[in-house]
Amino acid sequence: MLSTLRQWLLESEQWRHALLAPQENVDAAARVDLHTLLSELIALKQEVRLEARGTKTARQDLDRAIDEFHEGIEEVSAQTQKLFDPLLRERDRLRDGLNSQMDSQLRSWVEVLLDLREALSRGEETSRQAARRVGWRRWLLPRGLLEGLHEGYMLGLRRIDAILEARGVRPIECLGKPVDPEQMRVVDLVRRDDLPAGHVAEVVRAGYTCDSKVIRYAEVRAVARQEGETA
Repeated sequence: MLSTLRQWLLESEQWRHALLAPQENVDAAARVDLHTLLSELIALKQEVRLEARGTKTARQDLDRAIDEFHEGIEEVSAQTQKLFDPLLRERDRLRDGLNSQMDSQLRSWVEVLLDLREALSRGEETSRQAARRVGWRRWLLPRGLLEGLHEGYMLGLRRIDAILEARGVRPIECLGKPVDPEQMRVVDLVRRDDLPAGHVAEVVRAGYTCDSKVIRYAEVRAVARQEGETA
């Protein structure tokens, strides 16, 4: 080791002159031989090794602390979840109950409006039929009586339709379309040549949806399948 160190110092221009200089010209306090230098290097290496070992130990302690911190967070999260689970279930139960109650109330007032609309629609149809049956005798009636009656029915129908439309209530389109069991109920079968089998020939009672949910099924008459006709 001393030989290798000496050779390295001789090959170094920075140390070559100091190494070959006469030792009697060098101050005794500043004189450093190879043994001393090597001892210092060994001591320095030992210190570096100890520092590295201390750093490694500190790193291991830090890793353990981080792992314990993560475990603590997971434990707190689990405990918090246990505490919040009953609250979340109660929140969901109350929300579902409130939604169900709101849906029930919505259906109730929509049913009232739909019944009122059907009554007005029947009255409007009756007034039109009466106007046709009266014929020339209408001139014996007060002026504008039948027209005013018909217009009153139409105003009521338009007002109810506007309220229903504003609340997202839409009539189910049925006439001439294939029977949809999710929106329609077939109450009778008829024979028709102008429509395929399984299509709606007549709407007995109008159906309605609200936000894509059926609140009243449409009652329809469907075209029956002809004898010998395959599905």
